[in-house]
Amino acid sequence: MLILGMVVIGMTSVVALGSVALEDTERQSTLERAEQSMAQFDSRAAQVALGAESLQELSLGHSSGNYQVVEGEGTITVTHVNHDGDDSDGDDDKTDDGNYDDDEDIYSGPLGAVVYQNGDTEIAYQGGGVWRHQDGNTQMVSPPEFHYEGSTLTLPVVTVTGEDSASGSPTAVVERATSTETIYPNSNTDYVDNSTKQYTNPASNGQIIVTIQSEYYQGWEEYFNSRTEGSVIDVDHGAETVTAELITLGHQGEFNLPSEDNPFQVRGLEPSMQDGDGLKDLAVTLRPIDRTQDHFSSLDWSMYVHSGGQEMEINLKMQGSGGCGDAADLTIYYHDGGETYQGWHAENAYTVDCSGSTPKIELDLIGDSTPSMNYESVTASNLVASNPNSISLQDPVVFDHFEGDNADVTYTVGSDASADLIIRHYFNHFAPTFDLRSTDGNHGNSVNEPSSNGNNIIYTGSDVITYLHVSENEVKVRFE
Repeated sequence: MLILGMVVIGMTSVVALGSVALEDTERQSTLERAEQSMAQFDSRAAQVALGAESLQELSLGHSSGNYQVVEGEGTITVTHVNHDGDDSDGDDDKTDDGNYDDDEDIYSGPLGAVVYQNGDTEIAYQGGGVWRHQDGNTQMVSPPEFHYEGSTLTLPVVTVTGEDSASGSPTAVVERATSTETIYPNSNTDYVDNSTKQYTNPASNGQIIVTIQSEYYQGWEEYFNSRTEGSVIDVDHGAETVTAELITLGHQGEFNLPSEDNPFQVRGLEPSMQDGDGLKDLAVTLRPIDRTQDHFSSLDWSMYVHSGGQEMEINLKMQGSGGCGDAADLTIYYHDGGETYQGWHAENAYTVDCSGSTPKIELDLIGDSTPSMNYESVTASNLVASNPNSISLQDPVVFDHFEGDNADVTYTVGSDASADLIIRHYFNHFAPTFDLRSTDGNHGNSVNEPSSNGNNIIYTGSDVITYLHVSENEVKVRFE
């Protein structure tokens, strides 16, 4: 009897455990089939939403779960943050003070979803993507209709409408609800607070912010982090939102001379030494505060970048009395945060020009006519914003990817190189985005920042949004 009882108990346990395992296997198989069905549904819905077909039908196969159209599930908002590049004090210096001065919601609307539910697991189609939601977490099964390649963001927003539900072996019917509406670019639409700026490409200034509010926000976060060049800047688990930032190319052309408090932001610079790529033009015109005979008598002016432990400074220091025809020395300094620095110096690099109504010094820093500079030690007296006195000159120093041949070039003390090449090389170290500032070492008869116009910057961009394409594509889903 004892042996018989043990056999019965063993058989019962085997049957019970086997039944549970079988149920788990069958459920997992059902969920995998549902994922495949949803992936096929995704493909058919895209044909309708993006204009190839007006109606598509798809048999979803037999399932023990339930399908439902959830109209209004989730929202998407596309915002052009600080679209005019101004700061809040209204001085039009093309910088962002960090408070998102002028923001425009280019698009905001519901996404909707088609959801398959089986127990505590959901397989959902939303925004042109398929998501698996289980145990409070969401994973991406297939990516949404969100394409960020090179400098172009293509975002056909797919909106699902309907109120139907089904189980068993339903057939999903997808039909176009409305014609595709082009949101951006659209020359007939003005920015709300700037009637002279239309929704046209190339998009410039500020950032493009995409915010998703959805039960499946974690899957969207996974997509932004793994499949795009954008960066997730905020995840709010309580509100079920994820926000991704895609930067636009910074201001090009003429710009006001920056100061320490109001820097000029270089945004999206492509790090390149190829001809025609990367930094293509940088010109600065300096004018004196006092227009006496000694126009630039105490000139000690620097334009600099300090970012992430790195320092670069371009200094111009007057050697004569500062009158017409007198010359100023040029110094370029770079420090990567380590125990050594790199220093360049050119005597009599630029002269005071009095040919016009106002004395000026024109610094053409990029191009074939830039001065030749010598690799040598510099001191704090050659600079304003940096201090190399406690560190030593790096010798030798290697510039990589020199010009177009991808070869490395080594410089030692006494070597020569053009200011054009040196500045482009160091700017690459800070790319793609950094702040340019300027300051005076002497606060007497030096640079008059407001009147120092004639400044120009041109550069090619990478990892930025230059062309933006946003459209609304509404489909209606029902089951038969």
